[in-house]
Amino acid sequence: MFPNSSTSQMEYVMKLGPQRRIGAIASVIVAAALVLSGCSTASAPEATSASGLPVKTIGVWQSQASGDGEKQTLSAIQAAADAVGWKTVVTDSNGDPKAMASTMQSLITQKVDAILTVYVATGLIAPQLKAAKAAGIPVISVGYQGTPTDDLTAEYAPDQAEQTTMLLKRMGEDLPNGGTVAPLAVAGYYGIDQEVDTLKSEAGTYKFTPLERVDVPVTDIFGGTTSAAVDVLNANPDLAALFTTLDIGAQSAVPALTQTGRDVPIYSFGAIPGSLAFVRTGEVTLVTSDGAKSGFIAVDALLDYWVNGTAIPKTTPTEDAFEYTIVDKTTAPADGTEVYPEADFAKPFLDKWKTEYKI
Repeated sequence: MFPNSSTSQMEYVMKLGPQRRIGAIASVIVAAALVLSGCSTASAPEATSASGLPVKTIGVWQSQASGDGEKQTLSAIQAAADAVGWKTVVTDSNGDPKAMASTMQSLITQKVDAILTVYVATGLIAPQLKAAKAAGIPVISVGYQGTPTDDLTAEYAPDQAEQTTMLLKRMGEDLPNGGTVAPLAVAGYYGIDQEVDTLKSEAGTYKFTPLERVDVPVTDIFGGTTSAAVDVLNANPDLAALFTTLDIGAQSAVPALTQTGRDVPIYSFGAIPGSLAFVRTGEVTLVTSDGAKSGFIAVDALLDYWVNGTAIPKTTPTEDAFEYTIVDKTTAPADGTEVYPEADFAKPFLDKWKTEYKI
């Protein structure tokens, strides 16, 4: 039996005979190693930033980063993360369904602390969503509605059905005689399905008759929309309006008007720079939201979760509700500006974090 202190232990060992001394020294070394091992494997305190907030890495999954709507949402995510001292790891699937799965898996493999999916095509990454949930990684869908699933921790996105109702009302005012409407869409996006379904269910109120939905390739949304619009215009000489369902749809459909020599109004979603150029000329009328704000909402929810232990809200908190507005030639913002500038919707969050987290 050894004395308690390490000094006493060594004194005791040195008094032993040579053979016993060797064994005793080995026992002391093993005991010391076990003590050090216990120290190294104990739970280390969580890393914190200079502000005292936990240091986190946020994975950002994007279905197609080239879209202006996704760029706006990514900008908000990065601005919010920077404000609280978090790192972002950004991926881009380039509209490729296979890449959507692999980029999501890469974030899980890197063991990021949370994942924000931007404009998620939920069905195309269903196995990866399950894997993230099993790994305990919160996944929040932001910017655009994904197919509802329990494998998403939360979703903060504008309501596409509500916006469609607003847009249809405006279409009814512009085109009181109604007529045929051509919906140009992209498969795999729940938000787009909501728009087309709402068009079908409410069009009769304004004497509109929707044509069969046309889905363009997700890997070539711009060219596919232009080509589809040309075909629809050529096949329907009395077409009342084009109804493009994705933010890039409006600017993709305008070239079809030029190619066919037609003057058909385009109704669309999302006041992105490429579309606003045609809103200002009167060719496009659209409904838009401050959807990019979802990046700040998500970071705010994660902050509250990691700092205070508050459960992550499944849907957009009431106090952060999204705003919607119709944008036409008379209300379009000046070139180089936005309907909902990031600085405006970021300010309430930055002020809140300064007060609550001293950053």
